[in-house]
Amino acid sequence: MKALLIGTAALIALAAVAPATAAEKEAVVIPDVFTAPPAFPARREPVVVSDVFGAPPAFPAVKLYDWTGAYVGINAGGAFGRVPWTSTPDATAGTSSASGALVGGTVGYNLQTREPLVLGVEADFAWAGIKGTVPPLSCAPNCEINEPWFATARLRFGYALDTIMPYATIGFAIARLTADIVGRPFGTDRVNNLGWTAGAGVEFVILGPWRAKVEYLYADLNGFSCGVACGGGPISINVHESVIRAGLNYRIWVR
Repeated sequence: MKALLIGTAALIALAAVAPATAAEKEAVVIPDVFTAPPAFPARREPVVVSDVFGAPPAFPAVKLYDWTGAYVGINAGGAFGRVPWTSTPDATAGTSSASGALVGGTVGYNLQTREPLVLGVEADFAWAGIKGTVPPLSCAPNCEINEPWFATARLRFGYALDTIMPYATIGFAIARLTADIVGRPFGTDRVNNLGWTAGAGVEFVILGPWRAKVEYLYADLNGFSCGVACGGGPISINVHESVIRAGLNYRIWVR
């Protein structure tokens, strides 16, 4: 009888401990009419520990430089080119050369339409000291050609490589062209010629809003006719030049 009582007490104690142990592992919620059903246990994600041969975890994405915005700047460089000419009085023709330096200012705007493409518009004006001579007999000893200023208005098509952007450019070029015989009192013929220009360059970020660029432009400034100032003429003169220059830009507005 005593043994039976001891066994019964042991079974009761075991029955009381088993539910408590299960409750410690996972709480059991018994909903009533007014209680929402219990949420499912949160899913446990497996932990992946990389070994020597495993790839390291990916770093957070780094924000790339945004080229959108307006800017102003300065530019300086040199120009060299060909000056084809035809003299009507003595029926001669030839090609002379011209060269000189230029320095000026720039204003522009870039729009990064879709990474990494950048569409821009740029205008610049430069004071120039580009000179050449045309040597027909009717213009003896020589007719001097001068280009006191040079300007462009262009589209730019860039491909952004973060803080470096190579680009192609095309647009209009306009320049002041003059011709005369140095030392002769026949005046000077002048014209503002509109032509076209195309080229390429690369622009890169230096620090903060400061950027630098190097570019090449080919400009066809068309021709003009020099009359009395070139010994009576007419002498037809065309100007084709290559411009190599560097620039420093400052971004004044960021979206």
